[in-house]
Amino acid sequence: MLKKKRILIFYDHFYPAYKAGGPVQSLVNLVRNMYDEFDFYIVCKPYEMGETTVLSNIEMNKWTSWENKASVFYWSYSFTKRGELKNIIGYVQPDYIFINGLYSFYFNILPLYYSYKIRTVKVILSARGMLHPGALAQKATKKKLFLFLLKVSGVHKKISWHATDEKEKEFVQKKIGKQNRIIVAGNFANTLKPLSLITKQPGQLILGTIALISPMKNHRAVAEALLANSSCVTWHIYGGVKDEQYWNECKKVIEQLPPNINVVYHGLLEPTQLQKVLETIQVFIMPSESENFGHAFAEALSAGKPVITTNTTPFTELTNEKAGIVVDIDQLPNQLQTAIQKFVAMDNAEYEQYSSNAAKFINRFISVEKLKVQYNTLFSI
Repeated sequence: MLKKKRILIFYDHFYPAYKAGGPVQSLVNLVRNMYDEFDFYIVCKPYEMGETTVLSNIEMNKWTSWENKASVFYWSYSFTKRGELKNIIGYVQPDYIFINGLYSFYFNILPLYYSYKIRTVKVILSARGMLHPGALAQKATKKKLFLFLLKVSGVHKKISWHATDEKEKEFVQKKIGKQNRIIVAGNFANTLKPLSLITKQPGQLILGTIALISPMKNHRAVAEALLANSSCVTWHIYGGVKDEQYWNECKKVIEQLPPNINVVYHGLLEPTQLQKVLETIQVFIMPSESENFGHAFAEALSAGKPVITTNTTPFTELTNEKAGIVVDIDQLPNQLQTAIQKFVAMDNAEYEQYSSNAAKFINRFISVEKLKVQYNTLFSI
């Protein structure tokens, strides 16, 4: 029997909750689908995203088993402890170091520095959507400086890059260079069985959003689109507040909404409550500035919930497939208002067709066997 390759993963967080979301769920799903083929070792923070309270039921600074599928090191990092990363790498003796993200000092930059010095280890840097133009526009100065220093150092040419689709590969090529080795391997997703539907009455609609509240997710654009809506719409919002100032801006718009629009903020959503929450909504809405993948989209679609989003996500064929509506990111909130109104006016028969198409679409979009081939390719370069 061949010895399994050791993959040492660095990312800020490894905790499958919607407060974290994004790459966290991507890595969780990767481990759950590929643990029988690779030995995974993960180094991450001992906190939830945006928090300083230690996660419950974990042990810091020691290797612990996670679902019997991976070993996780919840590192109580600090500048004086930065040298510990070298010891961690030495302990694992990985075949591959898989660094997820670009800008975190302790979990991206330092691992890249220490792993680059070990010539026998192959290093893969995953962009994780961070080179998308929409993402680069946030805190642009810091990101430009990092990319400049990366290029000046020449490190970018001596490692391999991971992109989750062909579009992200183009972003990496544009910012890093076409001469670099870039491997495409998509994201594994959680999929649900189609859920029971709420009868769709023309003139009424129940929307739902599950996401961290930040400018990237465009909650304010949804609120602005609802300002001129004269029908009965309820909008349920789930997710932690990542940007307090932005959330305050959203609430100011929400306060101006007419009485026929009901907005309910529920706060954090635990993964165990996902199915129950999706059963209470009719359409999932999240007009993101950019999405590397969008696990919440995949979960909603698999549950039979049509999606309203933008043309900056991988799900650009939703309109053509009548599984949702894709709007132009540069035409918010007007196109968003039109998309919402289309679902408001929809009768139950048409809505049920959209629901059926949503589940069929995501099942075609995601192929577990194809993804396994891609990751076997990634970890054999």
